Amino acid sequence: MKRIIFWMFVLVVVFVAVPTTGQQRVLSVCDFEPPESRISNLSLQGSFNWYDGPFADDRNRAISAGFTADYSGLYNSASLGRQFDARTELRGANSGWTIDFTGSGSLQSFFDADLFGVGTFGITTSDLSVLEVDLTAGIGKGRFRDVTPLALAISIQNALLDLGELLAPVSNDTLLDLARIIGEIGPTDNERIISIADRLKTTNLIQGGEPDVRDLLAIENALAATDATRLCGHDVQARIGASAMLLPKFSIAATGVLLVHYAVVPDPVSQFEATAEAKARLAHPEQLNVDADVSYARRLPEGWTARAEYRLHIDRMWSDLSATTLSHALSASLTTKIFGAVGLSLVADVSYKSGDEEFTTSLTVHLEADLF
Repeated sequence: MKRIIFWMFVLVVVFVAVPTTGQQRVLSVCDFEPPESRISNLSLQGSFNWYDGPFADDRNRAISAGFTADYSGLYNSASLGRQFDARTELRGANSGWTIDFTGSGSLQSFFDADLFGVGTFGITTSDLSVLEVDLTAGIGKGRFRDVTPLALAISIQNALLDLGELLAPVSNDTLLDLARIIGEIGPTDNERIISIADRLKTTNLIQGGEPDVRDLLAIENALAATDATRLCGHDVQARIGASAMLLPKFSIAATGVLLVHYAVVPDPVSQFEATAEAKARLAHPEQLNVDADVSYARRLPEGWTARAEYRLHIDRMWSDLSATTLSHALSASLTTKIFGAVGLSLVADVSYKSGDEEFTTSLTVHLEADLF
């Protein structure tokens, strides 16, 4: 009886193990680790609204316009990292024009794989009536990587599978090789396409054994379909320094900053990011300034991209010692390319700020251009 139970146990183990034999681990987009990451994105977004009612005079004529420019740049190598982000918002209406600008730059020196020292400079201005400058330094842990090449490699594989040009999914090693080809600095797009086709040929999984015109077109279309950089990683920073309020009234104070940033790519067509930064005056820690941002973007069929974002801002006696303000902003958008680098966006916004009687809502049509 014991021998029967023993052999039944062996058979169960064999039957459970056999289906998994030879199966490879599913490769995550965030598994890609390039020797260095270079990211540079600049986007422009504009809107215009003109309304003239039924009256002969101008009592209900309204004109409004908005312009937004976003820039983000990141460089990351084994020993050095630097980052610069800037955002400008210009809004105009019958009552006049307003402008807001935020910018920050940081330089990181890595002590080991992900432990670094960091120095940061920041500037914030609101309608040219408030101007604040920060200079801080400290330590941090974590690292970010541009994983766009692996996202594109997986997209190429999926496109060829859908066409029936690829007989089966390629190995993880092959996907990583394709990502290195895509991410290599120097070759032209045509050279990359040829190198990708040659690497796929070595897998013996191409229909007919040789890449044909359909394969090359599918690879070209997949390379051109990327809508944004894919970023993976996280970091936590603790910094101290000085914060100077130049306008409306000059003041300077020692400041402590805690920053948490996280980014992940759930699949080749999605991006999730979350950032939270808290600043406090060391002599008066109850005086706080907190900014948090959570966003999710996904590329949809037919060239559309959906994006949702939530922003939280808390100003607790930071700009004004006698006031605490809290603001929420939620936005959702659908974007597509109409020709070249020019895109069309439908944007819905809902926001609320301390002192408002109700939520502010808007629905806007934007034209935007990605310059590079």
